[in-house]
Amino acid sequence: MLPSKMTFQALFLSLLCVVLGEPNVITHTEHVKVNEGNAATLRCTLTEPGDVLQVTWQKDSEKKHTNIATYSTMLGFKIHDPYQDRMNFTSLVLNDTSITFWSASLDDTGCYICLFNVFPYGSISGRTCLSVFGLSASVHYNISKGHLIAICNAVGFPEPTISWNNLFNYIPTQDKVRHTNGVMSITSKLEISDSQSISKQDLTCRVSNKNEEMELPIKIKNEEGFSFLGLVIALGILLVIVVLILITLSWRKRICKRTHGGKKFPGPSLLVTDAEVLILIPGILLPTDQCCKTLQKKKK
Repeated sequence: MLPSKMTFQALFLSLLCVVLGEPNVITHTEHVKVNEGNAATLRCTLTEPGDVLQVTWQKDSEKKHTNIATYSTMLGFKIHDPYQDRMNFTSLVLNDTSITFWSASLDDTGCYICLFNVFPYGSISGRTCLSVFGLSASVHYNISKGHLIAICNAVGFPEPTISWNNLFNYIPTQDKVRHTNGVMSITSKLEISDSQSISKQDLTCRVSNKNEEMELPIKIKNEEGFSFLGLVIALGILLVIVVLILITLSWRKRICKRTHGGKKFPGPSLLVTDAEVLILIPGILLPTDQCCKTLQKKKK
């Protein structure tokens, strides 16, 4: 049985690959290091020019390789979610590809794979890693029935540490989570049963790593302070209501003095009906017979 034409083509391509040698991938920087918020560029180049059909960038993780960007001459380029508006290709040469993170974040820390689909060799890949150095932290607290709970959170790379300027003879608890990309999250919880004893003192959470440090102060306010503020607000509202009532009563008294026998006088308008005369005041409708009853008695 004679070999088919396809068999000869496969043998020819195999011999060609052996003679020419499969090209390798050069990663210009095996480990890129930047501070959080700065731009970071990853670049891969084939050692030998070839017929590159498509270039794919993937983020390497323990579970799977996730496509983040692809480019080909036929289909153009595509940036996959959630990397849209955060990065783009900065080189569209098929055998020399690079991507740039415009503002690198801690979540971008990790290793990336540049994958070249080359004819007739198939897939050829390289690997480069990105380390983003940064530190972010937050603190909040709650007081209930004299019991204080203060919580300080920190996320960073390298690993951050958390401390308090004053423990007030209490021991805080800490929880640590190391993410697959090496970023560490820490939560420190400080519980104080008697918040009255520290109401006049400041409490500060201190967060630091090898590159930076920060202090997050919180001002302790006891529950009586909040009650006093509420009392002041309530008294202010009550005072405004009393003033409005006095103004309304004074206005009614003046209107009654200026109204007699259903005639019109300068001032608020009068509405004359068969039954009685009504004084129209914004928001108030007063019958003159009732409002001027006292004045009529005095005249008699």
